[in-house]
Amino acid sequence: MSCAKLCVATAAFLCLGLDAELAAQTSPPAAQPSAAQPTGTARACNVFPGWWESTDLAPVFPGGSIPGPPKPNDCDFQVWSWTAFVSWMQNDETGRPRFLSLPTPDELVVDGAASAAAAAPAPRTLRLAPRAPKPHSMESINQAFGGPLIDQNGRAVYYAIHMDPSYFATTQEYYGPTNYEKASPTTTYPVGATVFKSAWRIVQPNEIAVKAYTTSATIDLLKSNGMGGIEKSGDTATATVALVGVHVVGVVQDHPEFIWGTFEQVENAPDLPPLVAPTSDTPVSPRNFTFYKAGTTAAQSNQEATTFTVDQASQVIAPITNVFRQFAFGNATPDRVADIDSTNKLFRQMIGGGSVKKIDQVFSNYNLIGSLWMLPNTLAPNFDNLQPSGVGSVDLANSVLETYAQGLGTSCFSCHTTGKGENYPGKDVNLSHTLLGGLAGTNSLRRRAR
Repeated sequence: MSCAKLCVATAAFLCLGLDAELAAQTSPPAAQPSAAQPTGTARACNVFPGWWESTDLAPVFPGGSIPGPPKPNDCDFQVWSWTAFVSWMQNDETGRPRFLSLPTPDELVVDGAASAAAAAPAPRTLRLAPRAPKPHSMESINQAFGGPLIDQNGRAVYYAIHMDPSYFATTQEYYGPTNYEKASPTTTYPVGATVFKSAWRIVQPNEIAVKAYTTSATIDLLKSNGMGGIEKSGDTATATVALVGVHVVGVVQDHPEFIWGTFEQVENAPDLPPLVAPTSDTPVSPRNFTFYKAGTTAAQSNQEATTFTVDQASQVIAPITNVFRQFAFGNATPDRVADIDSTNKLFRQMIGGGSVKKIDQVFSNYNLIGSLWMLPNTLAPNFDNLQPSGVGSVDLANSVLETYAQGLGTSCFSCHTTGKGENYPGKDVNLSHTLLGGLAGTNSLRRRAR
């Protein structure tokens, strides 16, 4: 069998041996156990302790791979997601997580070339912006597939995108109508290109958010638009914000579709109990969560409001949104759930135990919800829905990044596709909505149903 490598060309990303013909990948993506491991069999999906402590560009292990034969399961995909998360959450010289020093969509230039400085990691003020760029919009808080998420304190949740130098350079190369034309239909992002899409809540005065990473950010102040909606007031403010969710998305060898891993702070929201329908009048949980009030029914949760009231002085917005996570692990099969659970326990224990000196122990309070990918080298242009091709957590969603777009048959690949738009052809690079944000008339992407 051929052996593809999950190779990451950025700091501390471990190169892992992965068989391109994994039995786990050849089974149907929905509701089928992997042939590589009997359902219910316990296994450890782990790595050699200490490898993540390097921030050098060179692979940690000689030869770039863990010694030994390829593993007959897809643990490597879960390990990659955690590897990427831990690597970029390590502190830089300023004492902040490294990903916050990466360029953002605001630094892209339409039909031009960004300066070398724009692509380089450097100290940056965290400026919270939409998940997908909307240059002419007054909105800065809408989710990719819906309106704003309002937390239990009545504050809007804000979003940001950070791109590693490889992802930024490729996006810039094809950013704007003229640049976009230069990309062939099968142009893809290079191995190692990685992007981070994060969600942040406002920390209340006198609140000590001990279980979440917090930092200072510049946010847009909000006001009513007079028609029940929300818009920017034109003013900004500095606020303390807490990281509540992050997509870690990167290209590895033989997987130009990216691996899509998503993480959440452990107290975000309850999982919808088994056999409880999303429209049920059954309470989801008897306890409070950051985005859920105890006793709220499933039917009253994950509801996208159509009208809002805004107290401009306090920035409190109503109604609030109660949130549940419809699928605990993105509806992965039991063997893959075991993989995710195993990596969560290992990485959280190592971070929380303080053995990884370069990362704040607070990051032990984040869980990998799941990872999503496709069969090796199967990405092709002009597909409007890649969700049926997804492998792993086939119905993956983040409860604070895709609150209103959870359900069977929905995942990152439902909207991140290679299909064409009204004014652009289908290309493999269309997976990036950040890139498509540089094309006129593509703002509707953010409202597209999955």
